Amino acid sequence: MTLSQLRTFLAVVHYGSVRAAAEHLVVSQPAVSGAVAALERELGVGLVARKGRGLRVTAAGQSFADATKRGLDLIERGVRVATCVDDPARGTVRISAIGTAAEHVLLPLLATFRRQQPDVAVNVHVGNRSAVWDALRDLDADLVLAGRPPPTLGAEIIARATNTLVVVGQVERQSPRSRRSATASLADTTWLLREEGSGTRDATDDLLAELDIDPPRMVLGSNGAVEAAVVAGFGVALISLDAIVAPLTAGALARVECPHTPIDRPWHLVAPAGGAISPTAALTARALLQAGGLQPTAAGRRLLAN
Repeated sequence: MTLSQLRTFLAVVHYGSVRAAAEHLVVSQPAVSGAVAALERELGVGLVARKGRGLRVTAAGQSFADATKRGLDLIERGVRVATCVDDPARGTVRISAIGTAAEHVLLPLLATFRRQQPDVAVNVHVGNRSAVWDALRDLDADLVLAGRPPPTLGAEIIARATNTLVVVGQVERQSPRSRRSATASLADTTWLLREEGSGTRDATDDLLAELDIDPPRMVLGSNGAVEAAVVAGFGVALISLDAIVAPLTAGALARVECPHTPIDRPWHLVAPAGGAISPTAALTARALLQAGGLQPTAAGRRLLAN
């Protein structure tokens, strides 16, 4: 089997048909069918089966596709590492980050790094917590800046940065005087939430459970949308203090008294476990740590010493 055959099969699985895979790969449909048939002959199992006018991936085909994707990811990672060993300053680094962390922590540090290392190709992907950890697990990211990594991920924390969550609302909103009245008022107020998979959403759900209240809720897809909705008077929200310094200073938003807040949820700069970091990613991580604003862990200090 060849890498071309494997990539062709993965395209069939991803796009769901020979025609769509052929269009994506810019090859003929017989070439795609031939590649899949050759893999089936070599493996001795059926990878796809007819389903009406289309096809379905068999159980064996799905298992083979999952393993093949991991294998190709490792090969591609090996290529990136090998090509930047001699000259890390001309390699590529892929960083995945939570939106607030990217805007207020990562990008200012990268601005300094880009001036120091203009030949490094820096790719930044911004997503919610689920997306960024999936990127590290699937080898689509060399570094991640987000909340605490899942314990099962197999990741190494190399630095931390302060991240404080506070409840905010309209300036006109009067903070209750007592803890009891604060909770009662918040129970009747609409809470503006991020989507499922967001770390801030999980923190909000945990806070509401701790307050033992079940308020009205409204789900929005970004921190910017949440902030705009708070300013417009839709309700209150738990949000990173870093993201709202400007509107707080300008008087567009006000902090709301809420028990159990503020909440300390530091950002974590994370790399793959076991030292599996490319030379260019290591160069980038060292520069970010040296720029300030991030507190290195023991792993980060080892990285700085190398």
